[in-house]
Amino acid sequence: MNRIPCQRRGLAGRARAVATATLAGAFMIPLLAATTAASQAQSVSGPTVGRPAHQAAAAPCVRQGQANYPVEYYWKNAFGMRLGSGSISVTTSPSLWGGQIAPGSTFTLTLTHRTAQWPLLVRTYTTMWDVSSLLANAQVVGPVSNGALSGNTLSVTSPGTKTDPGPTVITFRVRPGTVGRSMTIRPSGISSVIAAPGQLGNNASAPPINIVNGQSISPTNATDDTAATTENTAVTVPVLANDTATAPTISQVTQPANGTVRISGDKLIYTPDTDRAGTDTFTYTIDTACGSSTATVTVAVTCTRTPVDLVNGSFETPVVNRYDWNIPDASTNPGVGWRTTASDRKLEFWNSSSGVPAADGQQFAELNANEPSTLYQDVPTVPGTVMTWSLYHRGRAGTDVMRVLIGAPGATTAQTPDGAASPDISDGNTAWGRYTGTYVVPAGQTVTRFAFESVSAAGGNPAVGNFLDGVVFQTPPCLPMAGNARSGKASTARQF
Repeated sequence: MNRIPCQRRGLAGRARAVATATLAGAFMIPLLAATTAASQAQSVSGPTVGRPAHQAAAAPCVRQGQANYPVEYYWKNAFGMRLGSGSISVTTSPSLWGGQIAPGSTFTLTLTHRTAQWPLLVRTYTTMWDVSSLLANAQVVGPVSNGALSGNTLSVTSPGTKTDPGPTVITFRVRPGTVGRSMTIRPSGISSVIAAPGQLGNNASAPPINIVNGQSISPTNATDDTAATTENTAVTVPVLANDTATAPTISQVTQPANGTVRISGDKLIYTPDTDRAGTDTFTYTIDTACGSSTATVTVAVTCTRTPVDLVNGSFETPVVNRYDWNIPDASTNPGVGWRTTASDRKLEFWNSSSGVPAADGQQFAELNANEPSTLYQDVPTVPGTVMTWSLYHRGRAGTDVMRVLIGAPGATTAQTPDGAASPDISDGNTAWGRYTGTYVVPAGQTVTRFAFESVSAAGGNPAVGNFLDGVVFQTPPCLPMAGNARSGKASTARQF
């Protein structure tokens, strides 16, 4: 096939040629147009394209370009009406159009044809491409799929009636001694069957690929990471391990909402805030000679504390009708949770229907049941754990007084509530009072007793008084993560 030379006109150097044919009274002109602006184009002819090698400065990093060079094709009749159209994606991997590449590097060229609408009188077509500068500066490696090279022309033909060709794929390796040159591809023609072959309009070249000294193409891409830890435990994240980059350094990090991050060489160390559990995120940025990239790190912080809590702390089991002072304690009725030192081993529960509203739920207990006694539960504990406790207290006939006792079974001590001056808890019979405190489990104490004892009751009757409700003695739960990343500037690269 002979390549028809372009006729240049004006400063833009646009080429335009037209050929016509008459078939069965229809007059059709196939056209091919590059959508890239002419100002971006470089017309190429022959292997002399490019500058002498001594004019090119060595580049510390090969700069990538755009991946796709789009080309449009269409057919018109003699009256200028479009009868059909399509497009061609001319892509490189890696992205090279308008970018750079070093001698010895390989890249793949792919042409993908897509006809949006076929004219009635067009069954097949062939596109032709000027690849002279590519062949002058790069060697074809391997076979050409869905295309044919003849001299400096690449031809791509649709295989059947109104069927587009499959992707045309060619792999090139840049020749040595080509630094300072450039290479491109230019659409040079389209022919159709049955319609008469025509010539191109606006046949601009793809943005040139410049050949330079420098690193092999290695984009700077930071990749998202995940990490896991437990509450109050730092975790080291090797963020660079899955990044794509040449000699990257971590330049900065953003601080997460529920912890802190510091840079340690090629790793990041994340420390969650005290007692926090949940999911936290932050970002980091890497820098190379080829650019910068930012990725996100997601850290899952798991709460590993073994839950320790009382059974039936709001006295909701069993359900009573107004009140019941004949409930067996946990020594024979484990579901009730509570034990008593009373000789009859009986508990007394009240319901809100009795006229006294419960502070938590629908029921509450009376400490002074049938005789002066201690109400308690024994729970398994871990030495060194900080336990928290809370309760509601109310007098029955007037002002009643009680105490909270915590310690090893048989060795409990009175606890002073938060903000109080003494362990005595005193309330009248018109409202509930709420009390809180903390207890550190001492060394060697694997079972801890949480108990109440009556100090006094209004009216002097030791078998009446001291209502209790909403009793909690537990390992404090981990706090949930909250909010987004901390406001403020990102941290710069500080090594520790």
